[in-house]
Amino acid sequence: MDQPVQEGKARREGGYRRREIVEAALRCLERVGYADRTARKIAAEAKMSLGHITYHLAEMDEVLAETCLLASERLQAAADARITMPGATPAERLEAFLKAGFSEEFLALSHLRTRIDLWSAAQVHPAIAATERALYARYRVQLERLLHKVSDPWKTDRIRMVSDLIMATLDGLWLDWMRRRDAQAVQNGLEACVLFARLRLGGA
Repeated sequence: MDQPVQEGKARREGGYRRREIVEAALRCLERVGYADRTARKIAAEAKMSLGHITYHLAEMDEVLAETCLLASERLQAAADARITMPGATPAERLEAFLKAGFSEEFLALSHLRTRIDLWSAAQVHPAIAATERALYARYRVQLERLLHKVSDPWKTDRIRMVSDLIMATLDGLWLDWMRRRDAQAVQNGLEACVLFARLRLGGA
């Protein structure tokens, strides 16, 4: 086999192994939490040796940063799926986008605990913090695109303020759900975000 072919195969296999490790790390975090996760537990979850883990992902920060990315990719995919609604109004697409993060999958205690664990880890681990900031920015860009479609043209200068409120409200709703498990409160909060956007931006 030619060397370029071998190198390409090795890269593909390496990428596949990294993905397996990250998926195992996410399952491990969901099951035992950030405080009790270890490289050995992740290796056991991935059904690999500890040597395989350290070969493909040298630092635990790197594992956790990619785990944060994987968890957010799943949320982003759900949001993207929700806004492809033929015939929907801009406000309906905005509401669907916001609700995507509050499905049964994303309100599961294991998922929410992992989200909060990674938020906490970002305070002291630069690699996780950088990943979390990039993901937050990407989500916010998509939100503001939807807000532009809701907004009257002469009120787009208000989008930043509306986006600030919605992003903070979403984080608060996840935390409130962990405390009270009140589905109606979540629904009210999401509908209030859409109502505020429509009133403040004055569009359709």
